[in-house]
Amino acid sequence: MSQADIAAGRDSAVGLLTPAFLPTGDSAAMKTSEYVSETIFLTELTCEGRTFVFNHPLPVHVLQEEGGWSCESPEEYNLLSYGDDRLEAETSFRDVFAYCWDDIACEDDEKLTKGAKAQKRAFLALVKIKY
Repeated sequence: MSQADIAAGRDSAVGLLTPAFLPTGDSAAMKTSEYVSETIFLTELTCEGRTFVFNHPLPVHVLQEEGGWSCESPEEYNLLSYGDDRLEAETSFRDVFAYCWDDIACEDDEKLTKGAKAQKRAFLALVKIKY
């Protein structure tokens, strides 16, 4: 069962739009009439049939403002996604993570810029297991 399926099952009785990310329970959230701002801490991420288990929680800032949603990781990972709704932004974040893993973390250092090498080191330190 995927993370989205688990999330959907968790909230389906209440009829809420369900997030695809499953936080560890540690999150900081703020909501006003104009926007929603929340930081969640991911311990794993599943995308394209692969699950990445993390050595430490990955903080992701989720923001809803002016009709759109975004998900952003800390600077060392350089991950940013957008969507018309939360689920679309979270799905896009998973896709961006998988893309960066494949194209940066798995690339030879000789082919990477200085910044990409730093991002690669951050990814390799983050991911404990990939299956």
